[in-house]
Amino acid sequence: MATICNHHVVSCMHGLRERGLPEQQALERAGINPAVIDSGQRVHTDQVARLFKTVQEALNDEFMGFTQNNCKVGLFATMAELVSHCTTLGELLAKAVHFYNLVSSDIPMQLHTEGDNAVLSFTMDQPHLDPEHFMSEFWLVIWHRFPSWYIGEPIRLQETHFTFRSPAHRGELEIMFPSRLHFKSSANRLVFDAQYLNKPLIRSDQELTRFVENAPADVMTIPGSDTTLEAQIERIISTRDPERLVFMSIHQLAKELGLSSQTLHRRLKESATSYQKIKDNMRREVAIQRLTHDKLSVEQVAEIVGFTESRSFSRAFKHWTGLTPRTYCKRES
Repeated sequence: MATICNHHVVSCMHGLRERGLPEQQALERAGINPAVIDSGQRVHTDQVARLFKTVQEALNDEFMGFTQNNCKVGLFATMAELVSHCTTLGELLAKAVHFYNLVSSDIPMQLHTEGDNAVLSFTMDQPHLDPEHFMSEFWLVIWHRFPSWYIGEPIRLQETHFTFRSPAHRGELEIMFPSRLHFKSSANRLVFDAQYLNKPLIRSDQELTRFVENAPADVMTIPGSDTTLEAQIERIISTRDPERLVFMSIHQLAKELGLSSQTLHRRLKESATSYQKIKDNMRREVAIQRLTHDKLSVEQVAEIVGFTESRSFSRAFKHWTGLTPRTYCKRES
């Protein structure tokens, strides 16, 4: 899933609202045009990942203001370093659960087996602080995606339990947690085959370092989504030229994918996207990286992402993020 529903974008900023901190500034820093939120549109995962990180840093709280006590930024990295010495998934989960239960009583966790199944469960100590259940859903996401990444394959969930009643965005949860969903349960739970606990951890220390640096972006990616049509198109474009974005025509792209142009159009439409949206997403992400990390000029970045003149690029960038490139860079400096 390359986009995230408006509900999670709005609800993740609850902690900012409770503390009187500006939401618009957080959206702009994440590269999200506030007008998109007002319109109810879905938002690309790269932008939402930056928003989550922005909220965490603004509050110095990896629990994003949804618990009684702050979970200081850096705790996930400390946990990751601790579990890097484990050899199996079962050992990793047991050590991670023990670690978080030691440092915080806000989200008590448990790992146990029931017959042939493993059950990872937790409750919110102060559920009223998470009125839209954002943190409950996000914590479930983390503890499905991070272990899946570490063993190099998606953990197939059999059941996912939620302590709250079925929400309006249930369809989104069905995509996020492909399994039998149960609501109004006594605890939030991930239920999966216990054989996964014996799976070896295959990631290197260098890969783990990159994962942590990129967090929470990678935990928001649904396991297996790198095989989607959109991901295939992004890989094709990214490998054409390492220095700049070079976009082929839709007809050339279809040919490279072994499809007809009509079939490609149809399949992209069925995935609620288009070739233009994919190009815009890639341009925005490369532009933000080159402007803020590489410190290139607006003119240089405009050329890299495929604009013949910087004014056209600046207009497009403002449409994507709500800010001009120069204003965005000032906010980041």
